Amino acid sequence: MSRPKNFRYFLNQKIRRIAKWIMRSVTIRSSEKRLDFHKEEVEKILLVRATFRMGASILATPAVSVFRKNFPNARIDFVGSPISGKLFRNLPIDHHFSITRRYPQSSWDYLALIKQLRSVGYDLAVDVSCSQSAMGSFIVGFSGARFRAGLQGEWDRWFNVRIPRPPERNKYRILPAFLRALDLESRETLPSLVLSSAEKEEGKRRIETLVGQGGGPIVGVFVGGRKAWGKRWPIKNFCELIAALHRRGVNVVTFFGPEEKDLIAFFRGALDAGTPWAFEPSPTAFAAMVSNCHLFVTCDSGPMHLACALRTRTVAVFQNSHFDHWGPPQSLGRVVYQPGGCSVQEVLRVCLLELSHILAPVSEFGKVIGD
Repeated sequence: MSRPKNFRYFLNQKIRRIAKWIMRSVTIRSSEKRLDFHKEEVEKILLVRATFRMGASILATPAVSVFRKNFPNARIDFVGSPISGKLFRNLPIDHHFSITRRYPQSSWDYLALIKQLRSVGYDLAVDVSCSQSAMGSFIVGFSGARFRAGLQGEWDRWFNVRIPRPPERNKYRILPAFLRALDLESRETLPSLVLSSAEKEEGKRRIETLVGQGGGPIVGVFVGGRKAWGKRWPIKNFCELIAALHRRGVNVVTFFGPEEKDLIAFFRGALDAGTPWAFEPSPTAFAAMVSNCHLFVTCDSGPMHLACALRTRTVAVFQNSHFDHWGPPQSLGRVVYQPGGCSVQEVLRVCLLELSHILAPVSEFGKVIGD
Protein backbone atom coordinates (compact mmCIF):
# COMPACT_ATOMS: atom_id res chain seq x y z
CA MET A 1 0.00 0.00 0.00
CA SER A 2 1.40 3.38 -0.96
CA ARG A 3 2.23 6.04 1.61
CA PRO A 4 -0.26 8.62 0.21
CA LYS A 5 -3.03 6.04 0.41
CA ASN A 6 -2.03 5.25 3.99
CA PHE A 7 -2.19 8.93 4.84
CA ARG A 8 -5.56 9.39 3.13
CA TYR A 9 -6.97 6.37 4.96
CA PHE A 10 -5.62 7.60 8.31
CA LEU A 11 -6.99 11.10 7.72
CA ASN A 12 -10.37 9.72 6.65
CA GLN A 13 -10.59 7.56 9.79
CA LYS A 14 -9.58 10.52 11.95
CA ILE A 15 -12.24 12.77 10.42
CA ARG A 16 -14.92 10.11 10.83
CA ARG A 17 -14.00 9.59 14.49
CA ILE A 18 -14.08 13.32 15.17
CA ALA A 19 -17.41 13.71 13.36
CA LYS A 20 -18.98 10.86 15.34
CA TRP A 21 -17.62 12.26 18.60
CA ILE A 22 -19.09 15.67 17.80
CA MET A 23 -22.45 14.19 16.85
CA ARG A 24 -22.48 12.13 20.01
CA SER A 25 -21.60 15.16 22.12
CA VAL A 26 -24.20 17.53 20.67
CA THR A 27 -27.13 15.10 20.43
CA ILE A 28 -29.34 13.91 23.24
CA ARG A 29 -30.28 10.31 23.92
CA SER A 30 -33.51 9.40 22.09
CA SER A 31 -36.53 8.55 24.21
CA GLU A 32 -37.59 4.91 24.15
CA LYS A 33 -40.61 3.93 22.03
CA ARG A 34 -42.62 0.74 22.02
CA LEU A 35 -42.69 -0.93 18.63
CA ASP A 36 -45.70 -3.16 18.05
CA PHE A 37 -45.94 -4.41 14.47
CA HIS A 38 -49.56 -5.43 15.06
CA LYS A 39 -50.54 -1.81 15.74
CA GLU A 40 -48.10 0.25 13.68
CA GLU A 41 -48.38 0.81 9.94
CA VAL A 42 -44.98 0.03 8.47
CA GLU A 43 -44.69 0.71 4.76
CA LYS A 44 -41.09 1.91 4.36
CA ILE A 45 -38.20 0.01 5.94
CA LEU A 46 -34.48 0.76 5.92
CA LEU A 47 -31.92 -1.92 6.80
CA VAL A 48 -28.37 -0.80 7.54
CA ARG A 49 -25.13 -2.79 7.60
CA ALA A 50 -22.33 -0.23 7.39
CA THR A 51 -19.37 -2.50 6.64
CA PHE A 52 -16.91 -2.80 3.79
CA ARG A 53 -16.14 -6.50 4.26
CA MET A 54 -17.79 -9.15 2.08
CA GLY A 55 -18.44 -11.60 4.90
CA ALA A 56 -20.10 -9.12 7.23
CA SER A 57 -22.37 -7.98 4.41
CA ILE A 58 -23.41 -11.55 3.60
CA LEU A 59 -24.20 -12.28 7.24
CA ALA A 60 -26.82 -9.49 7.09
CA THR A 61 -28.87 -11.21 4.36
CA PRO A 62 -31.24 -13.04 6.76
CA ALA A 63 -32.65 -9.61 7.71
CA VAL A 64 -33.70 -9.04 4.11
CA SER A 65 -35.59 -12.34 3.86
CA VAL A 66 -37.23 -12.00 7.28
CA PHE A 67 -38.44 -8.44 6.70
CA ARG A 68 -39.68 -9.29 3.22
CA LYS A 69 -41.60 -12.27 4.59
CA ASN A 70 -43.19 -10.17 7.33
CA PHE A 71 -43.82 -7.12 5.12
CA PRO A 72 -44.38 -8.45 1.59
CA ASN A 73 -45.76 -5.14 0.25
CA ALA A 74 -43.42 -2.73 2.01
CA ARG A 75 -40.62 -0.75 0.44
CA ILE A 76 -37.41 -2.29 1.82
CA ASP A 77 -34.12 -0.49 1.20
CA PHE A 78 -30.60 -1.42 2.27
CA VAL A 79 -27.55 0.66 3.15
CA GLY A 80 -24.28 -1.18 2.68
CA SER A 81 -20.98 -1.28 0.85
CA PRO A 82 -20.55 -1.32 -2.93
CA ILE A 83 -19.81 -5.05 -2.71
CA SER A 84 -23.19 -5.75 -1.09
CA GLY A 85 -24.81 -3.66 -3.82
CA LYS A 86 -23.43 -6.13 -6.37
CA LEU A 87 -24.08 -9.32 -4.41
CA PHE A 88 -27.61 -8.33 -3.33
CA ARG A 89 -28.92 -7.53 -6.82
CA ASN A 90 -31.24 -10.55 -6.82
CA LEU A 91 -32.44 -10.20 -3.23
CA PRO A 92 -35.92 -8.77 -2.54
CA ILE A 93 -34.87 -5.20 -1.77
CA ASP A 94 -36.17 -2.13 -3.58
CA HIS A 95 -33.11 0.09 -3.46
CA HIS A 96 -29.48 -0.23 -2.34
CA PHE A 97 -27.62 2.82 -1.01
CA SER A 98 -23.83 2.49 -1.04
CA ILE A 99 -21.54 3.93 1.59
CA THR A 100 -17.95 4.88 0.83
CA ARG A 101 -14.66 5.23 2.67
CA ARG A 102 -12.73 7.10 0.01
CA TYR A 103 -11.31 10.38 1.24
CA PRO A 104 -12.28 13.15 0.74
CA GLN A 105 -15.58 12.01 -0.87
CA SER A 106 -16.73 10.15 2.24
CA SER A 107 -16.80 13.32 4.33
CA TRP A 108 -19.51 14.76 2.10
CA ASP A 109 -21.12 11.56 0.83
CA TYR A 110 -22.43 10.64 4.27
CA LEU A 111 -24.16 14.01 4.57
CA ALA A 112 -25.68 13.53 1.12
CA LEU A 113 -26.75 10.00 2.07
CA ILE A 114 -28.49 11.19 5.24
CA LYS A 115 -30.31 13.89 3.29
CA GLN A 116 -31.43 11.31 0.73
CA LEU A 117 -32.63 8.88 3.40
CA ARG A 118 -34.56 11.53 5.29
CA SER A 119 -36.39 12.51 2.12
CA VAL A 120 -37.91 8.99 1.88
CA GLY A 121 -39.77 9.17 5.19
CA TYR A 122 -39.05 5.69 6.57
CA ASP A 123 -41.34 4.17 9.16
CA LEU A 124 -38.58 1.90 10.47
CA ALA A 125 -34.79 1.88 10.25
CA VAL A 126 -32.80 -1.03 11.69
CA ASP A 127 -29.09 -1.50 12.33
CA VAL A 128 -28.69 -5.19 11.44
CA SER A 129 -24.98 -5.37 12.27
CA CYS A 130 -25.62 -6.82 15.75
CA SER A 131 -22.14 -5.51 16.58
CA GLN A 132 -22.99 -2.05 17.93
CA SER A 133 -21.57 -0.38 14.83
CA ALA A 134 -20.91 3.34 15.29
CA MET A 135 -21.48 4.15 11.62
CA GLY A 136 -24.56 1.94 11.39
CA SER A 137 -26.01 3.59 14.50
CA PHE A 138 -25.30 7.03 13.06
CA ILE A 139 -27.03 6.26 9.76
CA VAL A 140 -30.05 4.68 11.47
CA GLY A 141 -30.23 7.47 14.02
CA PHE A 142 -30.21 10.29 11.49
CA SER A 143 -32.34 8.53 8.88
CA GLY A 144 -35.44 10.35 10.11
CA ALA A 145 -37.36 7.08 10.59
CA ARG A 146 -40.18 7.05 13.16
CA PHE A 147 -38.74 3.90 14.73
CA ARG A 148 -34.98 3.41 14.87
CA ALA A 149 -33.94 -0.01 16.16
CA GLY A 150 -30.69 -1.65 17.14
CA LEU A 151 -28.81 -3.37 19.93
CA GLN A 152 -28.27 -1.76 23.30
CA GLY A 153 -24.70 -0.58 23.74
CA GLU A 154 -22.22 2.24 23.39
CA TRP A 155 -23.79 3.66 20.23
CA ASP A 156 -27.49 3.21 20.99
CA ARG A 157 -28.21 6.86 21.86
CA TRP A 158 -29.78 7.47 18.44
CA PHE A 159 -32.11 4.46 18.62
CA ASN A 160 -35.57 4.69 20.14
CA VAL A 161 -36.05 0.91 20.06
CA ARG A 162 -33.17 -0.72 21.97
CA ILE A 163 -32.90 -4.50 21.97
CA PRO A 164 -30.84 -6.31 24.66
CA ARG A 165 -27.90 -8.21 23.23
CA PRO A 166 -28.85 -11.86 22.58
CA PRO A 167 -26.89 -14.53 24.51
CA GLU A 168 -25.79 -16.18 21.26
CA ARG A 169 -22.11 -15.79 20.37
CA ASN A 170 -21.96 -17.25 16.88
CA LYS A 171 -22.46 -14.69 14.10
CA TYR A 172 -24.83 -17.01 12.23
CA ARG A 173 -27.17 -17.05 15.25
CA ILE A 174 -27.01 -13.50 16.62
CA LEU A 175 -28.97 -11.78 13.84
CA PRO A 176 -31.87 -14.31 13.81
CA ALA A 177 -32.09 -13.94 17.60
CA PHE A 178 -32.15 -10.15 17.24
CA LEU A 179 -34.94 -10.37 14.65
CA ARG A 180 -36.97 -12.63 16.92
CA ALA A 181 -36.50 -10.12 19.75
CA LEU A 182 -38.11 -7.54 17.44
CA ASP A 183 -41.13 -9.89 17.43
CA LEU A 184 -40.74 -10.77 13.76
CA GLU A 185 -41.87 -14.14 12.49
CA SER A 186 -38.72 -16.05 11.65
CA ARG A 187 -37.44 -19.57 11.78
CA GLU A 188 -33.76 -20.53 11.93
CA THR A 189 -32.56 -18.20 9.18
CA LEU A 190 -29.24 -18.61 7.38
CA PRO A 191 -27.41 -16.27 5.00
CA SER A 192 -28.49 -16.65 1.40
CA LEU A 193 -27.42 -15.21 -1.94
CA VAL A 194 -29.34 -15.57 -5.19
CA LEU A 195 -27.73 -15.73 -8.63
CA SER A 196 -29.57 -15.32 -11.90
CA SER A 197 -29.74 -18.21 -14.35
CA ALA A 198 -27.43 -16.34 -16.70
CA GLU A 199 -24.87 -15.78 -13.92
CA LYS A 200 -24.94 -19.46 -12.94
CA GLU A 201 -24.52 -20.59 -16.55
CA GLU A 202 -21.58 -18.24 -17.08
CA GLY A 203 -19.98 -19.54 -13.89
CA LYS A 204 -20.49 -23.12 -15.06
CA ARG A 205 -18.98 -22.32 -18.46
CA ARG A 206 -15.88 -20.79 -16.87
CA ILE A 207 -15.38 -23.70 -14.47
CA GLU A 208 -15.74 -26.21 -17.31
CA THR A 209 -13.22 -24.23 -19.35
CA LEU A 210 -10.74 -24.59 -16.50
CA VAL A 211 -11.27 -28.27 -15.60
CA GLY A 212 -12.87 -29.70 -18.73
CA GLN A 213 -16.01 -31.81 -18.90
CA GLY A 214 -14.47 -35.17 -18.05
CA GLY A 215 -16.43 -35.61 -14.84
CA GLY A 216 -15.11 -35.97 -11.32
CA PRO A 217 -15.66 -33.72 -8.33
CA ILE A 218 -14.73 -30.04 -8.48
CA VAL A 219 -13.14 -28.44 -5.42
CA GLY A 220 -12.51 -24.73 -5.21
CA VAL A 221 -9.65 -23.63 -2.96
CA PHE A 222 -9.48 -19.98 -1.93
CA VAL A 223 -5.94 -19.19 -0.79
CA GLY A 224 -6.67 -15.83 0.86
CA GLY A 225 -7.52 -14.67 4.34
CA ARG A 226 -6.50 -11.62 6.35
CA LYS A 227 -2.85 -12.32 7.08
CA ALA A 228 -2.54 -9.34 9.40
CA TRP A 229 -5.21 -10.91 11.62
CA GLY A 230 -3.55 -14.32 11.55
CA LYS A 231 -6.38 -15.91 9.56
CA ARG A 232 -4.48 -17.17 6.52
CA TRP A 233 -3.32 -20.77 6.40
CA PRO A 234 0.36 -21.01 5.28
CA ILE A 235 0.55 -20.92 1.50
CA LYS A 236 2.81 -23.98 1.43
CA ASN A 237 -0.03 -25.89 3.13
CA PHE A 238 -2.42 -24.79 0.40
CA CYS A 239 0.04 -26.02 -2.23
CA GLU A 240 0.36 -29.42 -0.52
CA LEU A 241 -3.42 -29.75 -0.18
CA ILE A 242 -4.05 -28.87 -3.83
CA ALA A 243 -1.41 -31.37 -5.00
CA ALA A 244 -2.80 -34.10 -2.73
CA LEU A 245 -6.34 -33.61 -4.03
CA HIS A 246 -5.08 -33.72 -7.63
CA ARG A 247 -3.35 -37.04 -6.98
CA ARG A 248 -6.71 -38.45 -5.91
CA GLY A 249 -8.43 -37.48 -9.15
CA VAL A 250 -10.12 -34.35 -7.83
CA ASN A 251 -10.48 -31.34 -10.13
CA VAL A 252 -9.12 -28.42 -8.11
CA VAL A 253 -9.51 -24.76 -9.04
CA THR A 254 -7.35 -22.33 -7.06
CA PHE A 255 -9.18 -19.05 -6.47
CA PHE A 256 -7.60 -15.63 -6.04
CA GLY A 257 -9.37 -12.37 -5.22
CA PRO A 258 -8.07 -8.78 -5.52
CA GLU A 259 -6.26 -9.02 -2.15
CA GLU A 260 -4.45 -12.20 -3.26
CA LYS A 261 -3.29 -11.02 -6.67
CA ASP A 262 0.33 -10.90 -5.52
CA LEU A 263 0.21 -14.63 -4.69
CA ILE A 264 -0.59 -15.79 -8.23
CA ALA A 265 3.03 -15.93 -9.39
CA PHE A 266 4.06 -18.00 -6.38
CA PHE A 267 1.31 -20.58 -6.85
CA ARG A 268 1.92 -20.85 -10.59
CA GLY A 269 5.54 -21.67 -9.83
CA ALA A 270 4.82 -24.02 -6.94
CA LEU A 271 2.05 -26.10 -8.56
CA ASP A 272 2.25 -28.40 -11.56
CA ALA A 273 1.96 -26.72 -14.94
CA GLY A 274 -1.62 -26.64 -16.12
CA THR A 275 -3.14 -26.57 -12.62
CA PRO A 276 -6.35 -24.52 -13.03
CA TRP A 277 -6.58 -21.20 -11.26
CA ALA A 278 -8.95 -18.24 -11.38
CA PHE A 279 -8.39 -14.58 -10.55
CA GLU A 280 -11.75 -12.84 -10.40
CA PRO A 281 -12.22 -9.34 -8.95
CA SER A 282 -15.97 -9.24 -9.68
CA PRO A 283 -17.84 -10.56 -6.60
CA THR A 284 -20.79 -11.80 -8.67
CA ALA A 285 -18.60 -13.62 -11.21
CA PHE A 286 -16.56 -15.06 -8.32
CA ALA A 287 -19.79 -16.23 -6.66
CA ALA A 288 -21.07 -17.80 -9.88
CA MET A 289 -17.93 -19.90 -10.20
CA VAL A 290 -18.03 -20.94 -6.54
CA SER A 291 -21.66 -22.02 -6.93
CA ASN A 292 -20.51 -24.57 -9.52
CA CYS A 293 -18.06 -26.31 -7.18
CA HIS A 294 -18.94 -29.44 -5.25
CA LEU A 295 -16.80 -28.33 -2.32
CA PHE A 296 -15.07 -25.10 -1.35
CA VAL A 297 -12.02 -24.93 0.92
CA THR A 298 -11.10 -21.63 2.55
CA CYS A 299 -9.79 -19.96 5.66
CA ASP A 300 -11.99 -17.73 7.80
CA SER A 301 -12.74 -15.11 5.15
CA GLY A 302 -15.43 -13.38 3.11
CA PRO A 303 -15.46 -16.19 0.51
CA MET A 304 -16.15 -18.66 3.34
CA HIS A 305 -19.44 -16.88 4.09
CA LEU A 306 -20.06 -16.45 0.35
CA ALA A 307 -19.80 -20.19 -0.32
CA CYS A 308 -22.08 -20.98 2.61
CA ALA A 309 -24.67 -18.46 1.42
CA LEU A 310 -24.58 -20.11 -2.03
CA ARG A 311 -25.08 -23.53 -0.38
CA THR A 312 -21.78 -24.81 -1.70
CA ARG A 313 -20.53 -27.24 0.91
CA THR A 314 -17.59 -25.60 2.69
CA VAL A 315 -14.50 -26.70 4.59
CA ALA A 316 -13.48 -23.76 6.79
CA VAL A 317 -9.87 -23.81 8.05
CA PHE A 318 -9.49 -21.77 11.22
CA GLN A 319 -6.08 -20.69 12.47
CA ASN A 320 -7.49 -19.11 15.64
CA SER A 321 -9.80 -20.48 18.32
CA HIS A 322 -12.61 -18.02 17.54
CA PHE A 323 -14.26 -20.53 15.20
CA ASP A 324 -17.19 -20.68 17.62
CA HIS A 325 -17.76 -16.98 16.89
CA TRP A 326 -17.39 -16.91 13.08
CA GLY A 327 -17.63 -20.52 11.98
CA PRO A 328 -20.59 -21.70 9.86
CA PRO A 329 -23.14 -24.15 11.27
CA GLN A 330 -22.71 -27.83 10.43
CA SER A 331 -25.57 -27.68 7.94
CA LEU A 332 -23.45 -25.40 5.74
CA GLY A 333 -19.87 -26.34 6.36
CA ARG A 334 -17.25 -28.19 8.33
CA VAL A 335 -14.91 -26.25 10.61
CA VAL A 336 -11.34 -27.55 10.88
CA TYR A 337 -9.28 -26.29 13.81
CA GLN A 338 -6.24 -27.66 15.59
CA PRO A 339 -4.34 -25.82 18.34
CA GLY A 340 -1.08 -24.59 16.88
CA GLY A 341 -2.39 -24.69 13.31
CA CYS A 342 -4.25 -27.16 11.10
CA SER A 343 -2.20 -29.87 9.43
CA VAL A 344 -2.50 -30.60 5.72
CA GLN A 345 -3.36 -34.21 6.56
CA GLU A 346 -6.34 -33.20 8.69
CA VAL A 347 -7.74 -30.78 6.14
CA LEU A 348 -7.28 -33.38 3.38
CA ARG A 349 -9.04 -36.01 5.49
CA VAL A 350 -12.02 -33.70 6.05
CA CYS A 351 -12.17 -32.75 2.36
CA LEU A 352 -12.26 -36.40 1.26
CA LEU A 353 -14.86 -37.21 3.87
CA GLU A 354 -17.06 -34.33 2.71
CA LEU A 355 -16.67 -35.39 -0.91
CA SER A 356 -17.65 -38.95 -0.04
CA HIS A 357 -20.90 -37.62 1.44
CA ILE A 358 -21.60 -35.18 -1.37
CA LEU A 359 -20.92 -37.67 -4.18
CA ALA A 360 -22.04 -40.92 -2.51
CA PRO A 361 -22.11 -43.58 -3.66
CA VAL A 362 -18.73 -43.18 -5.38
CA SER A 363 -16.55 -46.11 -4.34
CA GLU A 364 -13.19 -44.61 -5.26
CA PHE A 365 -13.56 -41.85 -2.66
CA GLY A 366 -14.54 -44.39 -0.02
CA LYS A 367 -11.20 -46.08 -0.62
CA VAL A 368 -8.94 -43.04 -0.58
CA ILE A 369 -10.14 -41.59 2.71
CA GLY A 370 -7.91 -44.01 4.56
CA ASP A 371 -4.86 -43.43 2.33
